[in-house]
Amino acid sequence: MSVSMEGRVAYISGGSCMMARGTATAFLEAGGKVVLGDMKQELLDAAKADLVSKGFAAENIATAIVNVTDWDSIRSSFDQAEAAFGTVDVLVNIAGIIVAYYRLDDMKEEDWDLTFDVNVKGLMQMCREFVKRLKAKGLPGNIVNVSSNGAKVCFDNMADYNASKAAVMNLTQSMALEWAADHINVNAVCPGAVDTAMLRKCMDESIRLFGGSVEEMRKTWGPPQLGRLIQPYEVGRVIRFLASEDAVIIRGQSISVDGGNTRW
Repeated sequence: MSVSMEGRVAYISGGSCMMARGTATAFLEAGGKVVLGDMKQELLDAAKADLVSKGFAAENIATAIVNVTDWDSIRSSFDQAEAAFGTVDVLVNIAGIIVAYYRLDDMKEEDWDLTFDVNVKGLMQMCREFVKRLKAKGLPGNIVNVSSNGAKVCFDNMADYNASKAAVMNLTQSMALEWAADHINVNAVCPGAVDTAMLRKCMDESIRLFGGSVEEMRKTWGPPQLGRLIQPYEVGRVIRFLASEDAVIIRGQSISVDGGNTRW
């Protein structure tokens, strides 16, 4: 049986990126509506046009300008989302950054702070605003946070990113515990080598530091059990499931979606 999102609205932060587009595709094809939130309107317009080109109705896709490090911007973006579709039922936190490859000895304080401001504090602020609005209406909802398998098995030269994504896992558990009584379910996914611009940035940094080529990395960075890179839509389908009633007994979990690279 396929998961239905009929009558549901999902706000997806980081809305212009490939992971967000794959997630939006999963929700739209199941009958839902989506709000794509990101910092630049031209990027959001491109993401919406891409989804429309795949056959999805433009009226089921809204956009909202948001800077997740700015609480006023977050509030405004939820106002935009509600103006488009009314109540938002699902929040998917995809917005995140990788600043650069650094050994801890060389880590810049401002880069560490920026990573945590976006990946942890920004995510927390998005969740709090979402939940505040649901509580005011006495409505249930779902949150799916995007962590990383780097939270479980750390990547070299990425201590700030690894630690921030581990914090997302811990926050997911805390949120699930605190908001269960409000009928708000919270889970996370931990993707691996997903074919996105962020992965390409990692490849470029690795080439700068260690040599090699993108072609070689595309063959070897994917999970061996899968034999290829993971596609954003594949992660999006798992996110959709975790946001559905079918996942009501899955709570506070951080699900590895990395093709078997991480075994817990």
